[in-house]
Amino acid sequence: MANNYIGLHKRFGNDYKRKAVDAQTKMLIKYASDKLNHAYMTRGFRNRTFNLADSYVWAVYYHGSLQGSGYLWNSRVATTDSTFHNTKVNGRKLAMEFTDKYHSNSMNKWEVVFAATAPYASYLEGGAVRRVFYVITHIYDTVTADFKGKATVYTIISY
Repeated sequence: MANNYIGLHKRFGNDYKRKAVDAQTKMLIKYASDKLNHAYMTRGFRNRTFNLADSYVWAVYYHGSLQGSGYLWNSRVATTDSTFHNTKVNGRKLAMEFTDKYHSNSMNKWEVVFAATAPYASYLEGGAVRRVFYVITHIYDTVTADFKGKATVYTIISY
């Protein structure tokens, strides 16, 4: 009889844990989307082609597995590629490639990643054009404070 209770206890415990992980994951996905939009709305640059904005991406991982990802908008906004050092830049394509190539090393915890994948994002944030332009890293302190060390947070520029 004791074995039946142990099995029942284990099933309830596993079910509770799965539901808690699912709820936390949903909250992190909503949070990541909101913070990426905040990063864009508080940016320090002016859009001409919208390729940099199209290159913004967020991703949420749990146990190293992708749980969800997204962009600023549902579809590409730029109507033409931009050019950076004689190379065509399609921001949405770069953001999609990021989620295909990035691999999380965070086991036994969540990882939240924010990226601006256009190659000139780091150029703007590095101050190479007479001043620093906020692209995405300006949200890092707020995000890490929100998580209080309970999740790994990365802001990645030009992956």
